[in-house]
Amino acid sequence: MTRRYPAADVKKLYGRAAARCALCRAELVLDNTPHDPAKQIGKIAHIVAHSESGPRSDPDYPKDELDKYENWILLCPTCHDKVDAQENTYTQEYLRELKRKHEKWVRDSLEDSMSEFGFAELEVAIKGIANMDAQSPTEFSVIAPNDKIAKNELTPEIRNLLVMGLMRSKEVNDYLIEMHKINTGFADKITAAFKKRYIELKEEGLFGDELFEALIDFASGGTSDFKIRAAGLALLSHLFEICEVFEK
Repeated sequence: MTRRYPAADVKKLYGRAAARCALCRAELVLDNTPHDPAKQIGKIAHIVAHSESGPRSDPDYPKDELDKYENWILLCPTCHDKVDAQENTYTQEYLRELKRKHEKWVRDSLEDSMSEFGFAELEVAIKGIANMDAQSPTEFSVIAPNDKIAKNELTPEIRNLLVMGLMRSKEVNDYLIEMHKINTGFADKITAAFKKRYIELKEEGLFGDELFEALIDFASGGTSDFKIRAAGLALLSHLFEICEVFEK
């Protein structure tokens, strides 16, 4: 059976793992060099083997559930080979618990970094977005934040992330004001880029929590650096509250 990697599930896996190996926690994004662009080097490992002869195979596991986020764990190339070579050590149960603990560590690390970022991290997070050529879509309408949460079926976990991000809303607003002095229309350009990316992600099949998490990645340039991810979350939360992002 051909392996499939649905975009929504891949984005969810990378986002919740913060693009880090769940076993050794190595960063899985190689920075660009003068000769090569940045590149993802993560490996998606199946907790239950895709084939019946693979490590941790289970003939009773539903075939249509094999290629989904719930049956994946994100690893570096070395750890991927290790868990498949030692399947009696790295069992299904072990890997599921490892994934749960890693994703909790990511959330805790993001929260710890929320009070640490400054204008420098915001500048790094927003640099790629500011260089985009995006026109603001016209089919958005203004609705209240709580209505956005309900309309997009965001869970209490995402609401908690929003609350966390909004704790630094003043700093984000101050940054956007300063940038407006240098580049008139800067905030409008950033908002347009977010709205455009929101529509693209919806067209890829993302919705709800997965879409919000993918926008955190967008807001932070897909980095594994928790300070920059915290800055990206604060930026997304600020725009979520004050303008049309997430309102289509």
